[in-house]
Amino acid sequence: MNRSKEKALFIAKKNIAGLVYSFQALEGMPFTLPEVQTYLQGITVGGHKVSDQDKLKQQSLAWQHLIQLVENNEFRLTKSIACELNGIVAKEDSADPGRFRHGMVWITGTDYSPPDHDTLDARFDHLLTRVQGLKKPFSIGVSVALDMAHNQYFFDGNKRTGLLMLNGIFMSEGILPFSIPAKSVLEYNEKVLRYYETGDEREMSRFFDVQFAKEYPGFQIEGMEL
Repeated sequence: MNRSKEKALFIAKKNIAGLVYSFQALEGMPFTLPEVQTYLQGITVGGHKVSDQDKLKQQSLAWQHLIQLVENNEFRLTKSIACELNGIVAKEDSADPGRFRHGMVWITGTDYSPPDHDTLDARFDHLLTRVQGLKKPFSIGVSVALDMAHNQYFFDGNKRTGLLMLNGIFMSEGILPFSIPAKSVLEYNEKVLRYYETGDEREMSRFFDVQFAKEYPGFQIEGMEL
């Protein structure tokens, strides 16, 4: 294992509470960071719905599974891995976790209608072809995360699954793990609604660039462009 990848995995394991906290904040869940840290230590957190704790558990399990996939060199940008991760992270949310949807979905707050479910396999294949033309792993990860949100491949958990896939790409290439910081969720939601309408990745890509730079100022991999 190269040193950059080893470092990325080390940071992911060390900061898994922060990564899980960011995920649950993105979903509007009510846990504080200390509560997430306590929960991950195996201690029940009082004052929360059982359903919310079940969702938190699945988010934690999804991150742990992703880390294991990368550590074992088993992560790939494939439909099967995306379905595997969605089956974990959306287990408590989705009508059919771990499978591409077989019906329509709607997104609150926008008139955008996700594509017909019959086109999803072709759209995922197009994504794989499109990112082959991108040279920078950072750009590949961001494009994958955005595409999964835009096309809504699953009944639920699309943004989370996209971010897990992004991080699989990042960590495999030695880029440090990243999720949307809780303090930037409002900005993210505003921008992603515009992205749904236009399909133009540029504003969202800049958002990811800025947020990553704030999280890891000065980060670079020797001999590699992000």
